[in-house]
Amino acid sequence: MHEYTLAQELLDLVLEQAGSRRIVQVNVWIGPFSEEREESIHFFWKDLAKGSPGDGAMLHFDPIPPSMKCLDCSGAFLYDDEESGCLCEFCHGCHMDLLNGQEIQLKSIEFE
Repeated sequence: MHEYTLAQELLDLVLEQAGSRRIVQVNVWIGPFSEEREESIHFFWKDLAKGSPGDGAMLHFDPIPPSMKCLDCSGAFLYDDEESGCLCEFCHGCHMDLLNGQEIQLKSIEFE
């Protein structure tokens, strides 16, 4: 049910910005480690936006590249599990702290 609350908060924020303009597309950043699922947010958005300027608006999700901080050397870097696995790109340590990649943020709104 967290996606329902998130979709409602996103819609409220977008409607506040829209005024009386019709919303065509809402662009959202989503981290790869976010617990929310795009499909669920789409589903709830469609229902919640009915009869509002957001009715029929497309939701577009762009990934946020996660960044890590090494707890061994304090180096911060963008995390790429295909390149570095779970190792620091500076000292090759394996004790990391996730700095970002769990969040969802409104990126932009397109109006008609």
